[in-house]
Amino acid sequence: MSLDKIEFFGSPDRKGKMAEGKITSEFPAWYFENKINDLRYEIERNENRISKNMIPDHEIPRVKEENKRLIERLSSILKSKPKINGKDFDTLAGIYKDLTDQIGDSMFSRTEMKKGLVSAHEEAKRRIEPIIKVNSDCDSILSKFNISHVGGKISRNQADKVAKILGKIIDAPTNMEYYRKDHSYGTYKSEKSLEELEAGR
Repeated sequence: MSLDKIEFFGSPDRKGKMAEGKITSEFPAWYFENKINDLRYEIERNENRISKNMIPDHEIPRVKEENKRLIERLSSILKSKPKINGKDFDTLAGIYKDLTDQIGDSMFSRTEMKKGLVSAHEEAKRRIEPIIKVNSDCDSILSKFNISHVGGKISRNQADKVAKILGKIIDAPTNMEYYRKDHSYGTYKSEKSLEELEAGR
């Protein structure tokens, strides 16, 4: 499969829940593992309540209909996650590494932060201005994320988004704090972000 055929956002993430609809989600539904597990739990719970006669007879049709809807949603989410292997997997891993290397380089180091040398203005600037260079492979998939480059560059916030989604696919860190300088020297132990806890990472 060529990169331009990979869809990172499926119908659950698009307007009208249609495959050809405009992307309306910041992250694809399949990214959030905890929410997927919650769906599975709710489906199993409803099935158990029905099988164990824990629901009044007049409520059974409603619960069954609700479960049908939940099962369809779960199936749609699971099917929307792209299946990547072989050369495509290696290419996405290469894009991920290129982006995370640059993201790490653009972040203030832990030493700078501890010494109070971080400029809030400069940090905000680095997040929103196009400072991350995109190679040809990355450029070919940016439209899949609703992102456009400016002079061959994207912002760090945009790079974060692409890297997190790719990281989820290739089973690599999705918390960009992992790539902040000083980390490799053992001076900092990564803590999971709220987003990662929600995503089940």
